[in-house]
Amino acid sequence: MGFHLPLYFILLLLFLLCPILQAAESQEPACDKEACGNITIPSPFGIHSSCYTKPWFRVTCNPTPNGVKPFINVNGIDLEVLDSIYSDAILINNPVTYINCNKASVSVDLSGTPFFFSSDMNYFGSVGFGNLATILSNEGDSLGGCIQLRSDDGASESGCFTAITGNFTSYTVNMTAMYPDSNRCASAFIFSAYSFSNGSIPFLNP
Repeated sequence: MGFHLPLYFILLLLFLLCPILQAAESQEPACDKEACGNITIPSPFGIHSSCYTKPWFRVTCNPTPNGVKPFINVNGIDLEVLDSIYSDAILINNPVTYINCNKASVSVDLSGTPFFFSSDMNYFGSVGFGNLATILSNEGDSLGGCIQLRSDDGASESGCFTAITGNFTSYTVNMTAMYPDSNRCASAFIFSAYSFSNGSIPFLNP
């Protein structure tokens, strides 16, 4: 079903960590939970070198126009940590994929890291003008898709979302026009179910 997402560009993603984190717990250094801004950094993540168990879990506290914010670096891309929800999940700010827009898209690839996108806690969504939006895994398997319903006036954006059928570490998005005038700017993103239940933004896992 379609729905309007006027602020779709601020939607965030949720990542989950692989089970190797359970092994990391036994190596947890003796330090208290740290904080950056108003965000508490859960183990195995940390800011000080004695507080993160592996280099993947290093958090940097960086200045932004809205104050200091915590970030992790995943394959060269800094991702903002927004909160923690479960013992094995944290919420992060993930880039949006743009199609036919004058906006740069940044793709997050979790290959070779202890992280992956969880099908249990994430959904695939898209906003545009009457397109079939499809998400594909890095192996080329379809993970889901939805159709942006075309508005009666043919001018207003509409959104759609769907469940994701499997875990994955990277993805591509296909946008297929369903109408002659559908080939306009559109976006696609992964977002957390947590954002619907709590009315807030999505998370990453420790």
